[in-house]
Amino acid sequence: MYPAPISEYYAPSSLEECLELLDQYGSQAKIVAGGQSVLPILKLRMMETSAVIDINKVMEIQEFGERFREPGNRILRIGALTRHKTLATHPLVLSKYPIISDAAKYIGDVQIRNRGTIGGSLVHADPAADLPVPILVLDGTFRIRSKEGESIYSAEDFFLGLMTTVVEDNELLVYIDIPSPEPGSGSAYSKHAVVFGDFSVISVGARVTLADDICQSSRIYVGGVNPRPQRAVDTEKFLVGKTVTTELLQEAADVLAQEIEVESDMRATASYRKVLLKEYGVNVLSKAVRRAKGEIL
Repeated sequence: MYPAPISEYYAPSSLEECLELLDQYGSQAKIVAGGQSVLPILKLRMMETSAVIDINKVMEIQEFGERFREPGNRILRIGALTRHKTLATHPLVLSKYPIISDAAKYIGDVQIRNRGTIGGSLVHADPAADLPVPILVLDGTFRIRSKEGESIYSAEDFFLGLMTTVVEDNELLVYIDIPSPEPGSGSAYSKHAVVFGDFSVISVGARVTLADDICQSSRIYVGGVNPRPQRAVDTEKFLVGKTVTTELLQEAADVLAQEIEVESDMRATASYRKVLLKEYGVNVLSKAVRRAKGEIL
């Protein structure tokens, strides 16, 4: 199927020009970067637009790398146009932020990872997508621009619900900032999908910080089962202050399966998702703990 006729196509070469167009067209325009989400929707005519704004030439939002937020405090700045392939393979991500690589390498196939962008995935906010969970686990910050100025949101505030974020029609997500990991911390992500690269039936992401094998802090999110990723607060509290053992992680996975609300749908029953939660909970927590101890996985 072909999309409905589109009367205007723009390819701005600067962020200022892009924001001017968004201010002019508002809800009548759609942003295209990798096009892995919006183009199929347009072709299925689930959505129509009178103007397309192609942002691939906007160099300001292609920034990627660590920078100082303040003396001694580094962040990883990810421009919205960063491709999934970069997130999956970049040495900096693999060494310091491996949970992001864990998620990115699961996305689609090689062609999709070469074209798809982190900004497009996060703003699309599909509840079964891979990238929202690790950004939430790492406590990322979203920088959004409009002609009027910049707004900053925590990852927890950014996702509002099913395919809904705080980004307005005249705004553009420009950067995601990730705090540098604390010493003794490790993170990991995994998901269950019907076929490799497909959207998740369930996904789990976790970060733990250890000192002498005692869990100092933890952060756990589950995706694919609710309109937005769900934080496992009870499981986090269960882990903190305890010596990490194989048995403790298995008990934590049981708490996780009890805590997270799941439903049946066409891809899986609720009972099956509970089984998956236990299995993936143990695996992800174990991997995060091993990385916190310095293992390269």
